[in-house]
Amino acid sequence: MDTRSNTQNLQIAWQSLSKSQRADGRGSVYVFASPASKAGTSFVTRSMAIIAAASLPKEKQVLIVDMDIQSGAQAGWFFSQQAQMQYGNPEGPYDACFGTVPFWRVTPSVVDDDGQSLTDSHFMSLHMVGAANVAFTSFQWEKFRQGQTAHIQNAREYWHNLRQYFGAIFVDTPALDRADIISTVCPEADSTILVCAAQDTQSKSLGDAYVKIDAMAGHCAGVILNELPPQFSGHEGSL
Repeated sequence: MDTRSNTQNLQIAWQSLSKSQRADGRGSVYVFASPASKAGTSFVTRSMAIIAAASLPKEKQVLIVDMDIQSGAQAGWFFSQQAQMQYGNPEGPYDACFGTVPFWRVTPSVVDDDGQSLTDSHFMSLHMVGAANVAFTSFQWEKFRQGQTAHIQNAREYWHNLRQYFGAIFVDTPALDRADIISTVCPEADSTILVCAAQDTQSKSLGDAYVKIDAMAGHCAGVILNELPPQFSGHEGSL
């Protein structure tokens, strides 16, 4: 799969990905990663998730999991005026743990003003966008207390559990030059898709990303070349 990030070609890319269905009938986990920052991974992840949601039955909602918890690009976009004019106000917040140990952990644990322990579920919320048949996660940094830290961890049961609730799971990860978060989810994914700027197709970092995915026994479905505007800020691409 080697395509530009525009609507028609992302549709073709999704058609290619969706041909490989899981034998158990559950939703597939697709991880999106970039070798270098400012390639537009969040934009490509979200755009393809919306395309996938439009092609699936209504009962098979698509989930966007934002593992780039520092950026929060997915929540930032869906709560923006532009997105709400198009899709309406996101519903929620709902619990994003789904009864399992999630991919995030907050330490140390603290007790709120009412004497209730603030567990990991308090720090990630899930929101529904009914008009798009999409759900997305949002990390709640405002709930942190002084001295608390967030960690990303392996969570095989969590990813497996999501498959029974959603028709497809699209995972947005930070660029490899920022954090090695992909290693916590790539082994559990059905496919990993690399995103890079068109001028970086021959870069060493892209080749290194292939090697890294292969070393984790992951399946790399290919590369999406994102055509970036001249003043690209890292949050958009060209659709």
